[in-house]
Amino acid sequence: MSVSPAGPASRCRVRPATRADAAALAEVAAATFVLACPPGMPPESVAAFVAENLTAERFAEYVEDAGRAVLVAEEDAGAGTRAVGDAMLVHGEPYDGHVR
Repeated sequence: MSVSPAGPASRCRVRPATRADAAALAEVAAATFVLACPPGMPPESVAAFVAENLTAERFAEYVEDAGRAVLVAEEDAGAGTRAVGDAMLVHGEPYDGHVR
């Protein structure tokens, strides 16, 4: 699967993710996470975060977690669809003091 931004003529849909989306979510998240990192972040730190938190196995856990809402954005691709974005909402108070 290739990950690319949706073009202006694209018809994108957003829906709740399921376990079946875990691999696609991991691929999109790994490709886009680096774009959200500060420019000076060491590449090994980015790789470690992706390896620990953005795997298909972790996304399978995230979509089953009642404390999270995981969404997938998808667009038509040939005979099927492809994931082009994701969002994860964590219910409750942030546990990280830096984001309070």
